[in-house]
Amino acid sequence: MDIVSLVVGSLATNCYLLTSGNDCVIIDPGSEADFISTTILENRLNPLAILLTHGHFDHCLAALELKLNFNLPIFVHKDDSFLYRTADKSANHWTGEKALKLPPPDHNLIDGQELEFNDLKLKVIHTPGHTPGSVCLLTDSALFTGDLLFAEGVGRTDFSYSDHKKLLFSLKKIRGLPDTLLVYPGHEEFGLPLYQILSGHLL
Repeated sequence: MDIVSLVVGSLATNCYLLTSGNDCVIIDPGSEADFISTTILENRLNPLAILLTHGHFDHCLAALELKLNFNLPIFVHKDDSFLYRTADKSANHWTGEKALKLPPPDHNLIDGQELEFNDLKLKVIHTPGHTPGSVCLLTDSALFTGDLLFAEGVGRTDFSYSDHKKLLFSLKKIRGLPDTLLVYPGHEEFGLPLYQILSGHLL
């Protein structure tokens, strides 16, 4: 499997195309649907699904256009459905960006779930804290952490629905994974090994 990394939107969200052969899944398409679509077409990829690590607008706002462009199912954890449903309003409130209301998600992500899209295989790990329905997506060699864990820090927990204690418990879950996994967070630097992040000042 290969990973194409795209930085999108005013909050510089990392959107990822996880690929195997010509197939791909789209992880966290936060904005710039045209840019993402063009990248998919230029690389002759066949997108199969949209996977959201959580429901914040900067991780999902391009989902509608991509769903329409490629007829894709959208996956998000049910505990973040309230954030996903209001992503257009949140975007307008925080950045002034005007967006269309997102369609209902097609599938719920469930802790421990094994997702298979042809040769693309990912495991869902529920990692609440930053948001109630935050998840990490695990492959054999990579961990997509959303806004749980960054190269230089952890996700904020000052929202009314955040829970710092749950975030700490989620980080303990991550510590139990193979430390050679490469970490692909929702923002900032990506591709660092998990052991390098865990051995820093964060945890």
